[in-house]
Amino acid sequence: MEVAEIISKYKSGKIDFSGANLSGLNLESADLIGVILREADLHNSNLVFAYLNRADFSDANLTEINFSGANLNQADLSRANLQGANLHGTILQRATLKEANLSLANLLDANLIMADLRSVDLSGANLIGACLRGANLRREKRKEFVIMRGACLCKADLQSTDMNGADLVKANFSGANLKEVNLQDADLREADLTDVNLEGAILTEANLIGAKLTGANLTGAKFSRADLTEANLDRANLEGAAFPDAKLIRTSLVEANLSFARMSRVDLSRADLTDANLTEAMLIEVFCARTNFTRANFTGANLLRAEISSSNMFQVNWKGATLPDGKVHS
Repeated sequence: MEVAEIISKYKSGKIDFSGANLSGLNLESADLIGVILREADLHNSNLVFAYLNRADFSDANLTEINFSGANLNQADLSRANLQGANLHGTILQRATLKEANLSLANLLDANLIMADLRSVDLSGANLIGACLRGANLRREKRKEFVIMRGACLCKADLQSTDMNGADLVKANFSGANLKEVNLQDADLREADLTDVNLEGAILTEANLIGAKLTGANLTGAKFSRADLTEANLDRANLEGAAFPDAKLIRTSLVEANLSFARMSRVDLSRADLTDANLTEAMLIEVFCARTNFTRANFTGANLLRAEISSSNMFQVNWKGATLPDGKVHS
């Protein structure tokens, strides 16, 4: 089917082109609002700056398609194959991309506000500067989750996004806004979260083994039962964060701010908290085998029943702290 024929039929009222072969066509700036292209083949087609609001691309072949600058507001791309697609600056606000394949896609500066991204594959995708505020990446079933392995989300806006159970292994979030995001049970092994804003984020039972969180804002974040083994949180702001029953084995927390943090029953074995601020922190029953607390500030902290006998406490500030035996240091 040729471009002129498609445009002519659309203008005459035909909107359903389901199953059509439109591969390699140039539909740049085309006005196809509400068009139905279910199971159509548009691979390698050009739809730059096209108007595709509420279009239906469900189950379509959109590999290597160019949607740069196109308007796909409220479009349906469920189960579509967008592998290697170019969506630079594409508007996908409130679009449905459930179970779509976006691996290796370019989503630079894309607008994905309130988009449905459940069970989507974003492995290796470029999401630098993309806005995903309020997007739904929540895992629906135990075996279905968003795949974003190795994805680049540098400086992306993901505030309030639901990424429960997402696969984010080695993803790059450096400088991104993840304020109040839900990352419960997410896999963030070796992810780069340098200078990320995770204020008020939920990371309950998240896997952060080997993750990099240097300089991150984690004030009020929830890490219950999370695994931060060998993670790097140097200079991170963890004021008021909650870590009950979390693992911070061999974790680096040099110059970290843990004031008012709740860390009851945390495992800090061999962790490095040199120059860390633990003012008013709750450290009841923490396990600190060979932990390095050199020059740490424990002013007003509560270490009742904590195991610190083998820790390095060189030049520690104990002023007003409750010691493991219940005595308050003067």
